[in-house]
Amino acid sequence: MISLPSIVEISNLTHIYSGDTKALDKLSFSVEKGEIVGILGPNGAGKSTTVKMITGILKPTTGSVKVSGLEVSGNLDAVRKLIGFMPQETALYEDLTAYETLEYHAELYGVPKEEVQDRIAKMLELAGLTHRKDDLVKTYSGGMKRRLALVRSILHDSELLILDEMSLGVDVQSRNLIWNQVRRLKSEGRTIIFCTNYMDESEALADRVIVIDNGHLVASGTPTDLKREYVGEYLIEVLIEGMDSEKNAEWLAGKVQLEVEKVSDPLNGGPRTAWIRSKEGHADLPIVIARIGESGLTVKQASMREPSLGDVFLAITGSTLRD
Repeated sequence: MISLPSIVEISNLTHIYSGDTKALDKLSFSVEKGEIVGILGPNGAGKSTTVKMITGILKPTTGSVKVSGLEVSGNLDAVRKLIGFMPQETALYEDLTAYETLEYHAELYGVPKEEVQDRIAKMLELAGLTHRKDDLVKTYSGGMKRRLALVRSILHDSELLILDEMSLGVDVQSRNLIWNQVRRLKSEGRTIIFCTNYMDESEALADRVIVIDNGHLVASGTPTDLKREYVGEYLIEVLIEGMDSEKNAEWLAGKVQLEVEKVSDPLNGGPRTAWIRSKEGHADLPIVIARIGESGLTVKQASMREPSLGDVFLAITGSTLRD
């Protein structure tokens, strides 16, 4: 496999806030050119601190951050021209219009004057805001503001885009629009790093996921590879009638010839729920139902689901992704 050049290199990154709070602890990873990388973790895990180090907003206590081969701490002006950053706080001037917002950003980042109008028109179209370009930002919905903040971050043709909680607080329609914009930017060859605590966002967008918890990198890989490594199987859930208290998970595993993760306790002689691990998924479901029937029991209900990144996080940390 050919390794692409890294646009971001983080090595042994540690950051300690005042009061000896260690937000990051010897964090190391790299991001290749053209990748979409999702940084996944609960609030307080160190996601936002990480991106603030990459953008130069915060300085490392120890360790190194490089963007396109430049050490961030010693090359802030050069690095910031390479980066488009959408912070968690939308940070727009409420009394400017969308057009004025982008015009101001173009001047701030030195966009050539002869290109400003065309670039702004393209960004407004990408954000779906052309028809509202002359309205004040304070009249926009939360989703419209996030879309404007996103295109503002790429107006100066940044090669690296960093999005901190891109869909935080927006409705489903705006979220889908933002996701589609991110996919389009990826198709144009941009490198994108985004922070999220939404599992489905990582699964939908990321080429690779980096899982951070308590300032440590705990896993890294494609969503598929992480699920295969840490969970590895489908989960079949069956509601079984006639399974008395003497029949346990081990007994059921012998009947279905698959690993049974758990069987619920019997309640007043009623049906019991069993959770069965399966590598083949849909192919195993009818076989499980048939084998349970052959053992003299009745399946009242059956369902199956694929493993999720939520299952991965649970397997790695022993807890669900907390808010």
